[in-house]
Amino acid sequence: MKKSLCTLLAPIAAMLALSACASHKTTEISLEPVPYAMKVPADIAPRLSTGPIEGPFRRDVDNAGGLAATTVYFNPGPGGERLPRTIFMTAYFFPAAEFDAAQNPNEPPSFGKEVLRSGGTVLGIAGPHDTIYDPATPSGRDVVRLNKSIYEPQTYRRLP
Repeated sequence: MKKSLCTLLAPIAAMLALSACASHKTTEISLEPVPYAMKVPADIAPRLSTGPIEGPFRRDVDNAGGLAATTVYFNPGPGGERLPRTIFMTAYFFPAAEFDAAQNPNEPPSFGKEVLRSGGTVLGIAGPHDTIYDPATPSGRDVVRLNKSIYEPQTYRRLP
């Protein structure tokens, strides 16, 4: 008995549709103590970690009136990439007046680009301006995917 071409191709089309949906799944990572969560691709989330800002720059954040700051690290993936984790971005949470006072129009923003302003506070994000890893590598492609959304307000959700 002959099966039609449509009958044979239907399961393949369904698998392709499901795999396309899977690549668009997202999850959230907490940016605590910054009171926001960040939406990231679900397959990349396990490779991200957060921690406090370290070193003398932490003092600069405090002296400028920052309420909180978080560093987001990217851990390179499998596939022979023997690279150390690196800072992917930093999230800053400031009272709006202090964030505005820290801005100098003749310099890059000290505490990131303003992404959200709400209730008298500002979420600033400082991320890479170029790719951290070779874009031809799996980690490079993942960083490019992440970087496409870090300055978009809909990427972030205020935590209670």
